[in-house]
Amino acid sequence: MSDQDLIQSMEIFEDDQELVDALEAVETERFVANAETFFQARENQREYQRRVIEQQGGEISRDQPGRFVFDLQPLSRDQNRRYGILERRYAANLRQEGNVIDHIAPALRDGLQQAVQ
Repeated sequence: MSDQDLIQSMEIFEDDQELVDALEAVETERFVANAETFFQARENQREYQRRVIEQQGGEISRDQPGRFVFDLQPLSRDQNRRYGILERRYAANLRQEGNVIDHIAPALRDGLQQAVQ
């Protein structure tokens, strides 16, 4: 909004509260439009991911939440006698199960925690 537009808006409204209410209404409309755009883009991305998973032979259950599953396969087991430390090395494979995952970092953390337990 330019300075001239702001001055004209201020002349229209006699009371400051009326101006604040009008500006908040405009901002709310912009927020709603941006939120709707974001929501639609996210739904388009989810639908694209579902199609890719189904094309590769996977199944998507819309009711089931998405999650990551780590398949750990032991590679070696070493012991440091000086410090009494037991080391284990694993090969890790990552799979996605269920539906599309929106929040990747927490899903990775939860999947790794399940694999370690």
